[in-house]
Amino acid sequence: MQRPFLILAAAGLGLAGLAASTFPAAACPPGFSALQGSDTCVRISGRVRADTVIGSSRSRGSDSVRTGASGRVQLDLRKQTEYGPFRAVIRAEGMSRVP
Repeated sequence: MQRPFLILAAAGLGLAGLAASTFPAAACPPGFSALQGSDTCVRISGRVRADTVIGSSRSRGSDSVRTGASGRVQLDLRKQTEYGPFRAVIRAEGMSRVP
């Protein structure tokens, strides 16, 4: 995994601790939480994928094993301003393949 991915994941977990529902549920879209003491809505999401491929149709004479893993974390912020809605999205992805 790359260092920026880990840093963003740690920051996301820190913000998840700050997220508290101090405003009515209607203030934020579904899946979002209001940050404590503000009208900013936040959603932290992500995914992890791991796969293993054993054998290959190209190399019938030999056994091969390949593994891989990937992950993504996304931080989505929304806030209503006097100029209209403001949205910021930060996404970090990382991938590792072993031949």
